[in-house]
Amino acid sequence: MTREDEIMAGYLLKGGKMLSTSCPSCGCPLFEVKGKTLCVVCAERQGEKGSQAPGKSDQAQVEPGTQQHLSKGDDASPLEKTLEETLIGLCERIRNEKDPRCVSALMEALTLGIEGLSALRSR
Repeated sequence: MTREDEIMAGYLLKGGKMLSTSCPSCGCPLFEVKGKTLCVVCAERQGEKGSQAPGKSDQAQVEPGTQQHLSKGDDASPLEKTLEETLIGLCERIRNEKDPRCVSALMEALTLGIEGLSALRSR
């Protein structure tokens, strides 16, 4: 099974935009891909399980009313909010970067940031 950060990285490289809301199902950041808001992790996992018929979209649509903010509102620490903003900034830099070596370095930083945010939230 593909790791969450690898799935998200792939969508970022394809031009997807990481949003500041999270999936109510898995807690991963939602993405905007081709004008649609979806959870790319849930979509990929559904595709891996073969739960959808061939020819159907493998993107898990998320209803706008079910979106949550990445941070836990007022409960989020300043460090958590800063880390979220930094991750979003990294995503924007990755999207605009032309040099594959720089993209690779930025993706590595993004992965570490996601792991750090996850560790911070599990405390």
